[in-house]
Formats: sequence, structure tokens, C-alpha cells
Amino acid sequence: MRLLSTKKLNKKMKMAFIKNNYSVVEMPMIKTVKINFIWPEILDAIIITSSFALKSIIKHPGFKSLKKYPFFCVGSRTKEKLLELGIKIEACEKSAKNLVIKIGNNYRKKSFNYFCGKQRLKTIENFALANNIKINISEVYQTNEIHKKINEKFDGIIFFSPSAVRGYASLNTFDSLKVFSWGNTTTKEITKYCDTCFTSKSPSTESLILLINKTLKKFNA
Repeated sequence: MRLLSTKKLNKKMKMAFIKNNYSVVEMPMIKTVKINFIWPEILDAIIITSSFALKSIIKHPGFKSLKKYPFFCVGSRTKEKLLELGIKIEACEKSAKNLVIKIGNNYRKKSFNYFCGKQRLKTIENFALANNIKINISEVYQTNEIHKKINEKFDGIIFFSPSAVRGYASLNTFDSLKVFSWGNTTTKEITKYCDTCFTSKSPSTESLILLINKTLKKFNA
């Protein structure tokens, strides 16, 4: 099966697709750009919900000072990178929604710094506002859509973000494609353009491959 990935894949993901005999062509539909920002006053703990946010601050002179603070993060890739940097992870969840539930249950007395993208769901800050939790928000990157006409033929397409869905849909159709989604937020955007898509149970390489294998087995049975 020939698949189109709407983002560049890391080495782990590439090897997983090769191992499962999938041919994957990478054509990014978004580009992330760092934003100049003022380094904030650091509070009790740090929230990172995107690997792009981590990438945007990792070379900042102030980043070294963060290593003494507990981190709250979303996603296995972000967690792996933080651990490689020797950072203490207080909590890691599959989604921002699950993360705020944990914070609400166990960390209400803490104040937080939230490093994030300009385009985002307001899950974290809305929860903080509703529960009187102090949070300093630093927007450190923005996501730009790439509008590109795809002339090649594929059996399926993989989306990892709502922005990539919009970028692809601006010049292309979903006809005759099996559409795979990294998570529920992305799926919500996909449903604006097509009736059927398949959503990974968690934002991880293992879950995505399992989903693709299961879907193909069902349709090829």
C-alpha cells in the first residue's frame, strides 16, 4: 500500500512503516516557524503540549534554568525528548484534556508556565481560568499551511494536525483515499471534507500502525 504522509516522519516512524511493508511518501502540508517572544517569569511548573513548542525553546539561553522545574506534557514523543534532556516529568498524558483532569485532581495549588503555539485549542488556559489556576502563556511558534496540488496517486493519506488537513484540502480531494488521523482534534477537521476516516486510539507510532494494519485487513478480507 502506498501512503501519503502530510508531515516529515522521524526515524522511528519511518522504520515502523518499512517493517510493515508500507511505502510512504512525505509531503508536508504545514510549516512551523519560531516566534520571537520575551522569556517569562518562571512559576512552579512547566506545561508543554507540543514537540514543536519544545523545539522552539530548547536553544533559548533560559531553557537550562527549566531543568529544575517539574514538567507536565502531552504525547510520547515530547516525553521521550524531555527525558533525553534530563528533565523531570511530573505527568504525561495522551491529550491536553486528560492532562488538565490530572492537574485538577492533584496539582490545583501549583502555578504554571505554558509554552505553546499561536494556533491551538484553548483547553489548557480555559481550564486554568475556570479553576483559578495561575498560568503564564508564552506563544513560541506558529503553524503555516502549505497549499500544494498533489498529482500522484496514493491508497491512503495520514494527517497529524488540523492545519495539515486544511492545507491539503485547499487544492486536493479525498476521493478514493483511506484517510488516517493521528488524533481526535485532527479527525474533527477531516470530517469537514470527507465522511469517513480512521482515528488512532493514541498519538503514537504503535497505535497508528496498528490502526492502518487493522483497517487494511478489514477492507482486504
